[in-house]
Amino acid sequence: MNSHLFVNRAARPIISLLMLLLSISLWGCSGDSGGTSTPLVIAGIEMLPHSYRENGKIVGLDVDVSAQVAGNAGVDYRLEMEDISFTELYNKTKAGPNRAIIGINYAESRKNDFKWVGPISKSEFHIFTKKGSGFGLGQAAAKNIPSIAAVPGWLETTTLENQGFTNLTYFDTYEQAFAAFINGDVKAIATDLMQLAYTIRGKYSITATFDTIYSYKSAFYYIAISKDVDDRVISSMQSSLDDLVKNGRVYEILKKYFPTAPKFMSPDTLQLFSEYSPPVNYYTGPLNNYQVAGSSVEIVNEIQKRLGGYASNIFMTSWFDGYATVQELPNSALFTTARTPERENLFQWVGPIATMTPGFFTLTAAHITADTLEKAKALKVTTPTQWYTHDYLKSNGFGTILTSFYPADSFAQLLKGEADAIYIDAEAIDWLCKESGITRDTLSKLPVETPQRQGYIAFSLNTPKTTVDQWQKALDAIKVEGLFDIILLGWDSTLEQFAKDGALAAALAGGVKENVLKELKRFYDASPDIYSVQWIDTKGINRFGYPEANSLPAGYDYNSGTDPNDIKFLTILNKRQPAVLEKTLFEGGVGAFLFYPVYRYGQYLGLVYSVKLKN
Repeated sequence: MNSHLFVNRAARPIISLLMLLLSISLWGCSGDSGGTSTPLVIAGIEMLPHSYRENGKIVGLDVDVSAQVAGNAGVDYRLEMEDISFTELYNKTKAGPNRAIIGINYAESRKNDFKWVGPISKSEFHIFTKKGSGFGLGQAAAKNIPSIAAVPGWLETTTLENQGFTNLTYFDTYEQAFAAFINGDVKAIATDLMQLAYTIRGKYSITATFDTIYSYKSAFYYIAISKDVDDRVISSMQSSLDDLVKNGRVYEILKKYFPTAPKFMSPDTLQLFSEYSPPVNYYTGPLNNYQVAGSSVEIVNEIQKRLGGYASNIFMTSWFDGYATVQELPNSALFTTARTPERENLFQWVGPIATMTPGFFTLTAAHITADTLEKAKALKVTTPTQWYTHDYLKSNGFGTILTSFYPADSFAQLLKGEADAIYIDAEAIDWLCKESGITRDTLSKLPVETPQRQGYIAFSLNTPKTTVDQWQKALDAIKVEGLFDIILLGWDSTLEQFAKDGALAAALAGGVKENVLKELKRFYDASPDIYSVQWIDTKGINRFGYPEANSLPAGYDYNSGTDPNDIKFLTILNKRQPAVLEKTLFEGGVGAFLFYPVYRYGQYLGLVYSVKLKN
């Protein structure tokens, strides 16, 4: 028995005459005689917090957003709650006419069954067990759980089925599945995070009561509309939704149901994904309110700033999830993505925004030697799953490959001795050492050369080409202006480590030319891409530089004002903070300068700075 609830028309926004005429024109094409319109039936099933009954009314996150989308688009609509299974409602909506379903995730397998407006909300899929279950983490551990509660036909379930899960126990409704999980009839539950959080509110705490065993998909909820509905209606509703996203109304509705929800939990007009992979992209702070950072993040934000208007948040997820999601989700992008021949036709590309130089790194104390790729194949090598490094190892016949979802986990496998080597970008090693609290000399790089790759922003194939072209044009402008190089230079961590080196500080404190040049030469030899490295003391005197032919004369005084840019050097010196600067060199050409302060026993010794020539 279906329960119907009609919308109170008095509660709808006032529609302009133009919008009203447009609405009549659109629905006049629906096939009804006499010019009368047939309401679009927007239906859902009981599914917290997306759609449910409360005090005789149909409410929910997706209900509220959908009603505003349709109302603002001038679409005549009616809300319904259906007392049938999701599969039955799916088929009923697909058959039409003039029907829509909410509480439905967009997926490639469903794409051609409907016309789509969205996303109107977003969440994540996880497998949870009760606290202290001891099943371990990750996909392999989840497949060994004796029984996982799931609802047939839901994307939460079909995704796991497609991944080869055979330990699912099926229930007709989510309420039945959750009850079985809580009562101990099954050991785990496959669930939408938002749905679980809303179901347990006031009863349990997710972090205190449950363990997250496997996080396996970002979920985006849409309005799926029967294919008989006119394309102009779909376009009007999508434009209405985009406006609600941009003016913050969709986020306001989300906070009505989750008052502390961070902004990144609300959908954008363009969904931007990234992963934890410093220094190009990573996050800091608590997971429920993290801040994104990194050289690629800074570039992406600069592009959005130049495009003007609404700027999308950057959603951090696993590479496994982001890579799969962007291959099917409209208006989405993933960075920083290595552009390889195998991936060329899977995405639209904007870039490059980073250079990736992978290598094999071992523990120095292990005394592992391998100077050819063939010798390296005898090693147990770890790398993040589905990275381009993983693809390279597989395609080149490496027999023992260990994988993980995150670079830090692969690094931990190396440190624990579970792997002989880690194959990863050289740019990431310094960060991993820093986070693990070990010195760089703990590791050794094997003399095995492998192909360098360029990192890009990878857009889904069903993102409009005009969007992709606008992003590439903005990136090109950033490069022409020189800002691109300055951003990358600012994230170079090698000079930071050199500035904190005790041997350098001792040499600068002593002030003996040959000792200082010895330390500067050491850095220069380890950094083949720099033009020179130099030292300014606290008085503003450029004391020494290496190579001397590429450096200012010893004793150059920035206080003299010989060059108009000298004041900029003095300002950086007095601020005692890392900085970047671009200027024309005395000998010609343009250099990108990176500065770092040096201290010894708390005493400020001035700045060391590296110079890179711009092409």
